[in-house]
Amino acid sequence: MPFVAIILTTVMGFAGMAVDVAYLEYQQQWQQSATDIAAAGGAEALGKVACGNSSAGASAAQTDASNNGFTTAGNVLVTINTPPSSGPYAGNTCAVAVNIATQHVQTFFARFFGYPQGMTESTQAVGVASANAKACIYLLSTSQSSDMSNSTVNAPGCNILISNTADMANSTIDAAAIEYAGSAPTISGATFPEATPAAALAASDPCPSIPGCAYLTGNPPSTSGCAAGGSYSNTTLNQGCYNKMSLSGNVTLNPGLYIINGQFHLNGGTVTGSGVTFYMTANVSDTNFGNATLTLSAPTTGSTEGVLLYRIPSQGSAVSFSGCTCDLGGLLYFPTTQVNYSNAGGQYAVLVFGQANFSSSSNLNLGTPPPNGTLMTQAVLAE
Repeated sequence: MPFVAIILTTVMGFAGMAVDVAYLEYQQQWQQSATDIAAAGGAEALGKVACGNSSAGASAAQTDASNNGFTTAGNVLVTINTPPSSGPYAGNTCAVAVNIATQHVQTFFARFFGYPQGMTESTQAVGVASANAKACIYLLSTSQSSDMSNSTVNAPGCNILISNTADMANSTIDAAAIEYAGSAPTISGATFPEATPAAALAASDPCPSIPGCAYLTGNPPSTSGCAAGGSYSNTTLNQGCYNKMSLSGNVTLNPGLYIINGQFHLNGGTVTGSGVTFYMTANVSDTNFGNATLTLSAPTTGSTEGVLLYRIPSQGSAVSFSGCTCDLGGLLYFPTTQVNYSNAGGQYAVLVFGQANFSSSSNLNLGTPPPNGTLMTQAVLAE
């Protein structure tokens, strides 16, 4: 009997420890999931407002941790650092480090073996707003199809996101991914050197994750004191507000923000400009870039960084680049518009259109997304 008692005590001890270990593992997984979600949420917030906005990242991380059951109180301590204070991402203003520690996690049998106050669970994660989002073409209309037939689309390394469907017959489309949310595209005679079309959810507007685009949405430029503007040919223009801009001949644009508050014609002109952003108000409905030669690039710094052409979503009249010899770099934001588009240049560009007509475009070239330098950021768990 004494030996049986000893053996039973030992067996029950191991069984009890197994129960405690399983429970602690369950607690750890739940807590780690909350930690990961908080770190990713903080990084996503940084990507939407700007890296370095520590209050936005910390607030989002704290909210996500709380929504998943962990708030600093009692036995729980939630610590958030942005940027992280240690580790491989120390000082990275695009990173959020989250640590959750829970003391006195209840145990059932370990208390009899030297742990009367329970155990401590500690989890950590680091989320980073990484500039490696690959989408280059967003077609946001969920009710209108796009026409990509008989076209050649060169977008190596890019993703094409279509919220409805498209006619791709007899086209050659080179992209890392092609996703559609409506009915299956027409692909008769089409060639896909990389990815073939695949069903997916409708794409969301990427503007909030592009700092320059988000800035213009939240801070629309004033048109007070806007110059009358007019027709310009063979000249150099400076940034400012124009109630009309019609360009012909050779026109050079100095860097800066150009606010267009009326007719906007670049057709027939040879227009060059580096570090320029065009902001089109609700009054801009007569827009034509056809038969022009355009070599334009967006700013690489400042509040409108990365944005070349921005049109407010409430203005949805059609826009045409037909016949344009275009080399455009940066974001082209026409989220509710049908755009007839062509681009023979090699600069990295991101197209956000409501609906697109690429039909018969012989060489639509979007360049290759730069490593860790795309316009959009996306939150990733880095650690």
